[in-house]
Amino acid sequence: MMAPGKKMIIGCCHCSEEFDPDNLPDDAAVQAGMILAEERYDDAGKVCANCLASRGRLAMMYDPDCQ
Repeated sequence: MMAPGKKMIIGCCHCSEEFDPDNLPDDAAVQAGMILAEERYDDAGKVCANCLASRGRLAMMYDPDCQ
């Protein structure tokens, strides 16, 4: 069990960058990436903000289901 007030830092499953999954930026591309992580890729909570933003940006540009 983690001590109160301690942040959980994990490594991204794609790029291995360490990040806090509870402290992601409030950015449209990151939000789109989070939706895809939950609904399509089943890796929510395992992907850093940079990878989520890349995924979200690409989906917003090229995925007809995200338009």
